[in-house]
Amino acid sequence: MKKPAFLFSLLLSATSFAQDIATTEAPAAAAEAASAPAAPATSTVSRLRLFGQNGATAFLYRDSSCIRGMFSDGVEKASGGMSSAFGSLIGTVSNTSLGIPETATSQNLARKDGFFSKAYFREYEIPAGKPSSLRLGFQDVSPFYVANGVRFDSVSPSCHGDITFTPRAGEDYEAAFSWEGKRCSISINQVIAREGKTELVPVPVTRAPGC
Repeated sequence: MKKPAFLFSLLLSATSFAQDIATTEAPAAAAEAASAPAAPATSTVSRLRLFGQNGATAFLYRDSSCIRGMFSDGVEKASGGMSSAFGSLIGTVSNTSLGIPETATSQNLARKDGFFSKAYFREYEIPAGKPSSLRLGFQDVSPFYVANGVRFDSVSPSCHGDITFTPRAGEDYEAAFSWEGKRCSISINQVIAREGKTELVPVPVTRAPGC
């Protein structure tokens, strides 16, 4: 009669030992899971830098492959709105940065200043993987001035266009005008910071139609 009791005692001891192991391993596993780094969340936005000053137009239409009216809802007026025009006129306008790496253009904005036209930039978040459109224009206003009550102005370079592009997640971009002789084109460049240097890589753009 003692043998069944002995076996029963061994079974109870084995069960207790197994429970002790499970109790010991569970907190350890939970602690290990808590200390493991979380998987990085996939970015759903990109960043875009636009330049502005009096004489320039820079309208941003997020999540849109076409251009709406300038007074439509959701239009970001980086340049060409009343507040920015007044600030550029009296020289009080300031840059708005989200952390896009500096480029030669953003570092040397003062070279683009004109009479009553301080240059600046604004940076925006835009949805990745979806088209955003831009209405960009530039009319050089620096030849205009008034002296002794006489107005002086001359025909100056101009460039205008509506474009759309689709940014990729986590990437930075900058809008720019490029000149070849008397021909002007509007481009979007990806801003890549590498080994202490900034590289600009053109990305595909297409003409944006009206909505």
